[in-house]
Amino acid sequence: MPLHIRHLSKSYHRIPVFQNVSLTLEDGGVYCLMAPSGCGKTTLLRILMGLEAPDAGSVEGLKNRQISAVFQEDRLCPHLNAAGNIRLVNPACSDAELTQELLTLLPADSLTRPVSSFSGGMRRRVSLLRAMLAKGEILLFDEPFNGLDEQNRQDAINYVRKKRNNRTLLFTTHHMEEARALKASCFGWDKNALSWHSL
Repeated sequence: MPLHIRHLSKSYHRIPVFQNVSLTLEDGGVYCLMAPSGCGKTTLLRILMGLEAPDAGSVEGLKNRQISAVFQEDRLCPHLNAAGNIRLVNPACSDAELTQELLTLLPADSLTRPVSSFSGGMRRRVSLLRAMLAKGEILLFDEPFNGLDEQNRQDAINYVRKKRNNRTLLFTTHHMEEARALKASCFGWDKNALSWHSL
């Protein structure tokens, strides 16, 4: 089922963030929003997640569909290890399967440590693993590769490509190479219309 964003507008304190946004995301597609900071990319994702309400417009195609999210902040439970954080969203994952998944993006000596001891890049990878291993049909990722060095960024992109399983993915980025690597259809920012358009 396609996801239809129709004439969506949002303002804060009467200052418009975006206006009259209309986008269609085909089922199973990969899409990215590319725009300078402050243009409402995060706000749009939060509206799609149901965390904020638009001032006008509607979203169709989300009813009864689960969402997996990567937020700008990692939102991990610091006292848990990586596996413990992932089990919060996927308790049915077996120990063997979970270890195998974790080792694709994390060093083996990190698996027993609480994520509070992780570097920022390691915490980012746990956030990504958690979202990918959740059961969401739609993936909404806010700068999912932010803070990763080049090798870890490529490993994470390859992991998303391998594990997406034809789920619809919408992500934000400032880097065209990430969009190209994921073969995403891109929406660019129109500063005059305060909206996005297909690139």
